[in-house]
Parts: sequence; structure tokens; C-alpha cells
Amino acid sequence: MKKSVTLTICLLIFPVLVYSQDASDASRQNQEAAQQLADMLQDMRTLSATVEVLTLGQDGREIQESESRLIMQKPDHFSWETLSPYADLMLTDGKRIWRVEYDLDQVTIEPFSDDVSRTPILLLNGDANAIAETYTVSASAMGSDAGSIQGFILYPSTPDNLFERLSLTFDDRVLQEMQFEDSLGQKTSLTFIDPEVNGVIDPEVFVFHMPEGLELIDNTGE
Repeated sequence: MKKSVTLTICLLIFPVLVYSQDASDASRQNQEAAQQLADMLQDMRTLSATVEVLTLGQDGREIQESESRLIMQKPDHFSWETLSPYADLMLTDGKRIWRVEYDLDQVTIEPFSDDVSRTPILLLNGDANAIAETYTVSASAMGSDAGSIQGFILYPSTPDNLFERLSLTFDDRVLQEMQFEDSLGQKTSLTFIDPEVNGVIDPEVFVFHMPEGLELIDNTGE
């Protein structure tokens, strides 16, 4: 009888121990992959690039294609200007974020948030702890050129993330592509054309100038 009880307890405990070990290994691998991604990004202090944006629907059909200009300076300054097929601007100085929507004739101001789950472009800041806390990360070398092409796949750790899956691709440690997939199966691909890393950026780039004739919506509460 005692042996039977002991065996039952062992059968109950053993899966828990195995699960605990698996969870520990998964956590370690996630941290290592997040650190590897952060290492790819740590030397990048500034980034300027033309970005081709392609959005595909759930059925794989093209929904929209656009071209933007990204200028970023760590840790929290960036400008994202949509050039075609319409004009738009998102700009932040690390304190506020301005969204200029010319088709709506309005400018919206909001407090800046460094939450990488809400603004995935902030992944480029390369904070390993923030990445590991927000995403489950896996890494893989692609291609035959001695691993010069490196890919990372990120799955959100919480359900309130805007995307269900993200991926980043580097060639010789230079960012080439980011992809996002939302809960509806819509996929957006960002291809970075002629990226310039660590170039000198005029601080004036991150100073917002209110366009004439547009309505201002201030959501900062100030």
C-alpha cells in the first residue's frame, strides 16, 4: 500500500520536475536569443533608411504598398515619414509623440511610451531585458554564407500585444527586414533600403513644427 502511494506521488511530482526543467531551459534560451539580438543592435546608435512597406491580407493578397523614411537615434528619438502613396508623419523626442495626418487635417500629440509591445520599432534600441520580458525570442542563421544572414523570431509574452509574431533579419549585422503579423493574419513587411548606421543626424530632425491649417488634438493632459 505504501509503495503504491509512493509511486503515485512520484508519478505526480516527476512531470512537474520535468516541466520545471523545460521551463528553465526555455527561459535560458529566450534570454540568450534576446541577448544575441541585443548584441546585433547595440553598436547601432543612429539609423537612417528608406523603408518599403508591404501589407498583405489573410489570403496573401496585397492590401497596400508604401514608402517611408525612417530616422532614429537611440534611445528614444525617431521620425517616421510616409512619402507615398500619401503623406504622413510620426515624430517623437522621447517625451511626446506627434502624429500628423494630412488627409484628416489634424495633428495628435500624446505622451511618449517606450513600451516595445506597442511600438515595435523601439526594438531597435536593443535592450536585451526589455526584449526578453516582452517576447519569446528564437534565433537562427540563414543561408550558406557562414551565417552572415541572421534571423530572429519573436512571439509576444502577453496577449495585449499589437502583433502575434515579429521577425527581424540582418545581413552582416545590418538590419534588412522586419515583419509583423497580427491576430487577423495580416502581414506587414518593412524592407530597409540603403540603411545608414551611425551617421550624424541633425537634432532639428526631432523638433516638431506645427503645420499651418491643421487642427491640434492634445492628449497629453498638460
